[in-house]
Amino acid sequence: MKNAIILLLCSIVLFSSCDGNYSYPEDLNTKQVYNLKVNASDWVLATDNNGLNPYYKCSFKIKDITDYIFTNGAILAYIDYGDFQQAMPYIRHYENAAGEKWTKTIDFDYSNSDINIYMTNSDFKYESPETMYFRVVFIW
Repeated sequence: MKNAIILLLCSIVLFSSCDGNYSYPEDLNTKQVYNLKVNASDWVLATDNNGLNPYYKCSFKIKDITDYIFTNGAILAYIDYGDFQQAMPYIRHYENAAGEKWTKTIDFDYSNSDINIYMTNSDFKYESPETMYFRVVFIW
């Protein structure tokens, strides 16, 4: 009798646990790929409102970021090294011969009209980034 009650309770839990609060995957109808180049001279040094926390930024105006893509799609970004790509955010730890250690972070954000790419050193050293290549993918 005890086993029957346990079996009944397990059955109730198994068959009543789905509450219908889920969504079905949407079909991705299309994608758009952009290959972006940021020359070393294109990076702009920026800080927060207090003149602290320096980082480098480059912006791209992209008219194809529609309200539909912004709301229902996804924008993915990769740093492109030719032979391989790294999904962003890109976070790498470094150490030089003098024993100095830092972390380089490259990330991005986007709005309905542009994509911003950021490069920040954890020690906030004013070291201008080199030329970099990025691959940005819109899917919707």
